[in-house]
Amino acid sequence: MKNNIKNLVIVIIACVFQQSYAQQDPLYTQYYNNFSLINPAYAGSHGLFTATANVRSQWVGEAGGPETQTFSLHGPAGKNVGLGLSIVNDNVYVLNETHVFADFSYSIEASENATVAFGLKAGGSFLNVDLMSLGIENDPLFSDNLNEFNPNIGAGAFYYTDKFYASVSTVNILKNKHYDKSRKVVSSASREMIFYISSGYVFDIADAFKLKTSVMFRAVNGSPLSNDISASILWNDRLEFGLSQRLNESISGLFQIRLTDNLKIGYTYDATISNLSNYNNGAHEFTVILNLGKTSKNASKRTPPFYWMKSKTAAAKRVEKK
Repeated sequence: MKNNIKNLVIVIIACVFQQSYAQQDPLYTQYYNNFSLINPAYAGSHGLFTATANVRSQWVGEAGGPETQTFSLHGPAGKNVGLGLSIVNDNVYVLNETHVFADFSYSIEASENATVAFGLKAGGSFLNVDLMSLGIENDPLFSDNLNEFNPNIGAGAFYYTDKFYASVSTVNILKNKHYDKSRKVVSSASREMIFYISSGYVFDIADAFKLKTSVMFRAVNGSPLSNDISASILWNDRLEFGLSQRLNESISGLFQIRLTDNLKIGYTYDATISNLSNYNNGAHEFTVILNLGKTSKNASKRTPPFYWMKSKTAAAKRVEKK
């Protein structure tokens, strides 16, 4: 029985590591609220500094299910330059992983109506596995905890107008191998490169209403292609509600509201539609977004089409003046 428990724990930890790229492969349903996590070229595109805090709880109802806390900050830092910082903490069972990354972007006006930006991401992940808390004795594999730091980098390009955006990026360019504590252990996991392609368009359907549509594709070696399709209604740049589907995995309902000119909050519930629905009650996601300071005079003439706050109006006014 003891050996069976030990083997089960090893399998669980290996699976956790295999999925621990969740920080750079966010399972966030409202991924456009934290877009700089997957594409550093997005940094600074709002024209002012934006702080975003996100809490996501998965596998609700199951002890030790994944929980992620995220804080990101990005904004303009000079003519055509954007900077960003993200801190993400992942907890799954006995695994804790904290990721810290800095972003740099450079944007140019591709035409009178479009902006294109290029970005680089650099940082690393602090990994801790509390093996001793499992209480497995007389086994060298579980005799002490695992602690390590793994550096990584990413890159991306981001093109947008007032209505349309297209994004391509890759993260985890340095493929790090995890859990090589004992060469006697067969189970291990590596952080593979992840490629993202995303696009979206905003339709004006009435004076106060807009239809926001977007799609996201994720590709990683050894895993099936994953894609999200989303559509939402935005009323008066103040209230948003919609649906999203991660094909063959989940269906989500999303809601966002702007409480003040510079403060927005959001909530999402994901209902699992795969076989895992028999073992959990879905996922909850909460987001708080805060604009800081004033729009930079060096900011682009426009903001990304899915970003809606006071700065969107400010950007439109700058275009009209020119």
